[in-house]
Amino acid sequence: MISKVLEAIEKYNLINNGDGIVIGVSGGADSLCLLHILSSLKEKMGLRLFVAHVNHMIRGEESLGDESFVKDVCRELNIVLESVHIDIKKLAGERGLSLEEAGRIERYRFFDSVADLRGANKVAVAHNKNDQAETVLMNIIRGTGLDGLKGMEYKRGRIIRPLLEIERSEIESYCREHGLKPRTDSSNLENIYTRNRIRLDLIPYIDNLFKTDIVNSVSRMANLVKEDSSFIEQQIDKVYNDINVEIKDNEATLNLELVKGYHIAAVRRVIRNLIKAIRGNLRGIGNVHIDSITDLIENGRTGAMLHLPGGLRVLKSYEMLKIYLYGEEPGVQDFDKRLIIPGTTYIDEINSSVEAVIIDAPEDVRDFIRAKGESMVQFFDYDRLKSGINIRYRRDGDLFKPLGSIGTKKLKEFFIDSKIPRHFRDQIPLISKDKEIMWIIGHKISDKFKVTENTKTILKLSFKRETNMDN
Repeated sequence: MISKVLEAIEKYNLINNGDGIVIGVSGGADSLCLLHILSSLKEKMGLRLFVAHVNHMIRGEESLGDESFVKDVCRELNIVLESVHIDIKKLAGERGLSLEEAGRIERYRFFDSVADLRGANKVAVAHNKNDQAETVLMNIIRGTGLDGLKGMEYKRGRIIRPLLEIERSEIESYCREHGLKPRTDSSNLENIYTRNRIRLDLIPYIDNLFKTDIVNSVSRMANLVKEDSSFIEQQIDKVYNDINVEIKDNEATLNLELVKGYHIAAVRRVIRNLIKAIRGNLRGIGNVHIDSITDLIENGRTGAMLHLPGGLRVLKSYEMLKIYLYGEEPGVQDFDKRLIIPGTTYIDEINSSVEAVIIDAPEDVRDFIRAKGESMVQFFDYDRLKSGINIRYRRDGDLFKPLGSIGTKKLKEFFIDSKIPRHFRDQIPLISKDKEIMWIIGHKISDKFKVTENTKTILKLSFKRETNMDN
């Protein structure tokens, strides 16, 4: 089995010498096997390994036992452990999510935060070939397109899946051979979740009825679809260049005149990619929503607008189609969150985060003074701020002194002067200190809080949209 894992690592370029890797470990057979394998490669490849464990607070003493077990394993292997307790049941209720979905989101969020904390460039999770088959079958049941047939990727961003070609039975054999005694999650044996029903009922039923091995059949199909999908995406990239797609911050613009003549399949892929580019994921967006957008393109009048899940708006304006995020979608709460400084603040309402880093100003701060920063990264004089910095949407009475200007003006006046469309103004996130706006994210910073030659401490703020996670 170990040779198959090493083959996958090399084939998909999952791990390189000197990598820092956060390993998500629940205590079960899959993650324990992954930890054991990567630990065996630690010295040879010069790896820096860290373990991240999430106690979901769902199974009481059993969850505490899992946490204690992972602590003991990490102590034996001399690997740093970062663990956290998260009330998943409470979060799921507050956000209207299933326990599975809420748990998945929080796990990846924690893994990312540990990677940032420890300076790791990879996050390894222990999905195996059976998990892959379950994911694809679940997507088919829900009504997927071609992308859903690909299942999970071996590598996406900094997420890596070294065990994706390994069957669960092989993992269990590996644990027995190496004297590993994993924990058993009792909830995996209950027929209460869709994935569990597929694992416990559907897959055995198909295997018995058709005398087949559905796990390997689906895995082979997923790999073939990945190859086909990769080729299709190369063609879609050419379409992108031909039709002059514009993407800026959280808005995408499509010239409909240039779209005419392309096959509907290409148009649908372009739309899906645009949504993913501005939202970070396609969660909640199904074929019915893509169909409604293509219908708007073909038959909609100028000014017609679609309201889609997750605060997504689609506006037809003459021969242009605008896809953008709107902050006050019904059912999506407004927000006003105090930034963690230093640290990372997550804003679930807009699926985003702000990372704050404090930097001692160098003797020559001219680089920071000149730096306009990227549109999503900016620098401020921390000594003028200290505390009470929030991220939120606009409020009545907000004031702003644009960089390079003499006077302060109402934020509304700045939006008008900058010709920012009215329907976009309520969806632009702002960094504020009370009523004074420090940064209109994606646009300008305030002159009042800029870095100067007298600055002693610099605050670096980085805003980013959360990317989609697999299971």
